[in-house]
Amino acid sequence: MCFLLFNLYGIGGTIRSTVNLSGALADAGHDVEIVSMIRSRAAPALPVHPRVRIVPLVEARADRPGFDPAHDPKGNPSRVYPACDGPYKRCSALVDTRIEEYLRDTDADVIIGTRPGINVYLARFGPARALLVGQEHLTHDMHRPEVRAAQNAAVAHLDAFVTVSRQDARIYREALPDVTTEIRCIPNAVPQPDVSPSSGRNKLVVAAGRLIRIKNYRLLIDAFARVVEQRPDWRLRLYGRGPEARALRSRIHELGLCEQVTMMGAHAPIEPEWAKGSIAAVSSDGESFGMTIVEAMHAGLPVVATDCPFGPGEIISDGVDGLLVQPGNAEEFAAALLALIADDERRAAMAAAARAKALDYAPSAIAHAYVKLFEDLVAKTGKCCAPPEARKKLTGAHALGGYAGIAGQARALRAGKALARRMARPLLQQPVTAGPLLGVLRKVAPAAAARADGTARKLRPEARCAVADDGALVLTFPAAGLTGPADLVLRRRNSAEELRVPLPPPVREGRGGPYRVRLRLARVPLAEGHWEAWVRRRADGALRPVRSTMVERAALVGRAPDVADGAVRSWIPYATDGGRLALRVWQRAAHAEAVWVAVGPSVTYVEAELLGAEPAAEAVVTATRRGARPTVLRLPATELGAGRFCVLLPHEDFTGRVAGSAPLDREFWDLRLVLPGGMAVRIGRIGGDIVARKDIDTHPSAFRGEGAARARVRPYFTDANDLALVAAPAPAPDTAAVHAAAPRCAHLRNG
Repeated sequence: MCFLLFNLYGIGGTIRSTVNLSGALADAGHDVEIVSMIRSRAAPALPVHPRVRIVPLVEARADRPGFDPAHDPKGNPSRVYPACDGPYKRCSALVDTRIEEYLRDTDADVIIGTRPGINVYLARFGPARALLVGQEHLTHDMHRPEVRAAQNAAVAHLDAFVTVSRQDARIYREALPDVTTEIRCIPNAVPQPDVSPSSGRNKLVVAAGRLIRIKNYRLLIDAFARVVEQRPDWRLRLYGRGPEARALRSRIHELGLCEQVTMMGAHAPIEPEWAKGSIAAVSSDGESFGMTIVEAMHAGLPVVATDCPFGPGEIISDGVDGLLVQPGNAEEFAAALLALIADDERRAAMAAAARAKALDYAPSAIAHAYVKLFEDLVAKTGKCCAPPEARKKLTGAHALGGYAGIAGQARALRAGKALARRMARPLLQQPVTAGPLLGVLRKVAPAAAARADGTARKLRPEARCAVADDGALVLTFPAAGLTGPADLVLRRRNSAEELRVPLPPPVREGRGGPYRVRLRLARVPLAEGHWEAWVRRRADGALRPVRSTMVERAALVGRAPDVADGAVRSWIPYATDGGRLALRVWQRAAHAEAVWVAVGPSVTYVEAELLGAEPAAEAVVTATRRGARPTVLRLPATELGAGRFCVLLPHEDFTGRVAGSAPLDREFWDLRLVLPGGMAVRIGRIGGDIVARKDIDTHPSAFRGEGAARARVRPYFTDANDLALVAAPAPAPDTAAVHAAAPRCAHLRNG
């Protein structure tokens, strides 16, 4: 069987659902592939089951081998894909041709479309001999009328149409009373993640999803403003990206919530981030299903959600595993959050119930529901039929139903013919396969050389990485990836420094058990910087980087830097963009951890805790302007007790030099606490679980002056997580230009 996605290489909910379901069907013994209309990056952002084939049809990257200039969505747009459906602007006539060719040549018994435009393709080009199944990942009423009309017309030509909520299935049946297509609800598959569930101890509410208007994150932010009035020790993290990001950030700044509400950006995988929280929040005005609800439940979080159409009320049992509140009511949403915040026992009981509820959506259960649908369609349509002697059900782990046997035999009967078709596939599709083929050819020579010099091909160190409650780093390596005694090697980036840690014997010696190492980094003198993890096998010296796509840092949330042996240290493990395990380390003789930053009309207030040194009444904060001839401002620091101090940074001290300058004449000021005796201590944020705060812990700009003399100043965190200020010219916007652009902007919004 095959799934048709527009772009497998993103991280949206439809992609996650397809990856989860395809993997479960592959685990059950089915032959599965995912066809991606376009290819936008080298590899999928989400891990795909190793037995699921990936078939990209059109290379969308103009600088990559295999790109065909005929893929020109503007100059040569699709003639089939509905112009009203979102991906149309990335769809070309070449995509039309490739999908038509694929559907003509495929030997798949079941073909599943995953969005309206693809369902149109499936209805037009799908082979009559196969089961054609469309999926609805939104709802009937969420689509614009023209999208709805295009998909409704396509549904009549499909064998089945699957919605993710029962209510939406009823709406489709009522809207299409004359079609014979089987319309059925099957929820999305959401796997149980291989991460430890939430401890429930972190004072953190988590929300995740695309930042679009229907998610109504503004309501959540407004509700949380009410929460912090009573519980200022709690925080909200919002994960995701989308067109509403700027407006939401502005709302956070407007309400003065910069220190309580954090926009985290997009994260994949998201599962370790859920486990950092104690409560999940869903504030949508509409949810077709609610994958984030089930993901949060898997992580052991009770969910506070609006009882919006359609998904939340079908997933959450109000008062048992979560709370449902009236949509659009910020006051009621805040009250529900406060009720769980105030009652640890109730929150823990709901968390346990939520984990149990989430198992209903396990991929194996959803795969079984799909197989049942396929069996029913075989009986109804007579498609995918094999001779009576071939109708043998699979057994054991592959026994998901009679369809598996029928489909498998049908594939076998057509295998020879399909092979011939694939070998004779038109040259039109060659550009897509040329890139991967060349990649394979390029890898042949290095692999042969590796075998010749004794470097084992089987050294593939992949580690599950987690931070223990005491701050220790725990790495678990499957034995299959190491094949013998080895050492963990930490290498400091852009340096020759290296630390070797012997890996202990497997946990279950002689049984193929994992290797596990526990690093108490408080006792390891790692210099400040980024350290990369490698494994070196002792037998032949083979050296490979450690890969780890799942890094658990829940124990670091709110954790202060470690102070011991005359040093202040902090360490945060993370996975690089390439999936390699790395470690961000800070080590300083003393450090001032910023606990509060607030921007007022004329001053910025900074409060910090001094670590590794004693505060003194004579201490001052210096602001040093970077450049060939630095300027130093000295500002008094006020002791607050318990090692804390505060400082006021007058904006006029920083904006006077840039007022009236060219727009790019920015000045950057580094902050230090200077103690008696001259010791300069950095002020920043190195504690907690966030590796890079520059684009996450953001604060608004303050403005001074008028007209051409107008300037702005804003605190920010550097790449090293040190606190600094930036001052820049900020002339008033051209009012006439703004009015002239208004009609064009309105057109863009409407289009």
